[in-house]
Amino acid sequence: MPPSKVDTRHIHLDETEERYLLSKGTSTAKSYRSNLKRFRHYFPDGIVGLIKRIEKDTEDNKDLQVYDRERPGESIIQGFISWHKEHEYSNKATLQALNTLQNVLKFYGITISLAFIETPPNQPMRENKKHEWTLDQIKQYVEAAEYLREKLYILFAFQSGLAISDILSLDYRDIQQELTSDTLPLAIETYRVKTGEPIKTFVGADTVKLLKMYLESRADIKPTDPVFTFLGNDQRRATPVSIQKKLREYAAKLDFIVPTELENGYNPARSHSLRSGFRSRLTGKMDDNLIEFFMAHLSAEKRTYVNMPLDELREIYANYEHLLSIETTSKDEKSQNRDPKINEAAFNDLASQVSGLVTDNAQLKATVDNLQTLFMDVLNNPEALEETKKRLSS
Repeated sequence: MPPSKVDTRHIHLDETEERYLLSKGTSTAKSYRSNLKRFRHYFPDGIVGLIKRIEKDTEDNKDLQVYDRERPGESIIQGFISWHKEHEYSNKATLQALNTLQNVLKFYGITISLAFIETPPNQPMRENKKHEWTLDQIKQYVEAAEYLREKLYILFAFQSGLAISDILSLDYRDIQQELTSDTLPLAIETYRVKTGEPIKTFVGADTVKLLKMYLESRADIKPTDPVFTFLGNDQRRATPVSIQKKLREYAAKLDFIVPTELENGYNPARSHSLRSGFRSRLTGKMDDNLIEFFMAHLSAEKRTYVNMPLDELREIYANYEHLLSIETTSKDEKSQNRDPKINEAAFNDLASQVSGLVTDNAQLKATVDNLQTLFMDVLNNPEALEETKKRLSS
């Protein structure tokens, strides 16, 4: 099975690559930096090594017959393309990386053509397929996960709509207050790793239940500790590669995932599929802008229209939580967990009121009986009428 995308945060570029990036604008440089880091991960000698290889191939060609000559640097670039596919990068990401290589080589006076290199088509891969989730299938996926960490991750991604990088960047302090106060649904407030945009979303009762179970064994957890960690290492933050690798293993156990789709391309049950499931389950029910807001997709301009207090957003999420729940909802939990002392007091108060009504009813019945007896006496003894009048007036 092919591995997932690699973590390039530990990779550093050399002076040659940094000099090239200085010639680009901020946003372009950020994108090109990511591409160059991926290339250096695949080819540790980086751009300098590629230039030397191209120069060597060019020099070697001089001693060869024309029909025996090789296109300089082609084997490295072709290998880089294959590496992208093996590591589940999209066609678009691969083409962007190739464009970066062409551009940086041109910066240093070397022109290469990709016309005779097997580049991917400029369209989504057929295998780039995301599963369309039912709640029962999400439950099966959770049950298929071997470790509590992945069980929690599956539900967290599905109920929050967040990207894998944003979920794995969470620290305990980001959820500590609401988790310890048993607030439901639980708010997630942080910032996107990719864009720096603010995040404000929620997870429901199902996720919170697993979250508490997952953190039970970490009694000494500190506010700055990561929520999701490597298996067996509570201090080291889990990486997208470690999570995606496990998700692929568990997806292979699911009857509704086609084996050939899993083996020949992207995992249809990968993290991004769960994020898409969040949107799909809510589309047509919840306002589209709210869905995008919870997924941290909404533009800064549109975000101002969803500038509501946290508890109002919490109530909205709770109203739709059943569309994302596999066992119970926050509303169900709240109704089941009302303070028993309050319920007992209310019952005792009601019982006291009923007892008072019973007593009043008995007294009223006695009064009516006395009046009925007196009335019958008057009817049977008219001479006593005057005496009765005196008794009633006194």
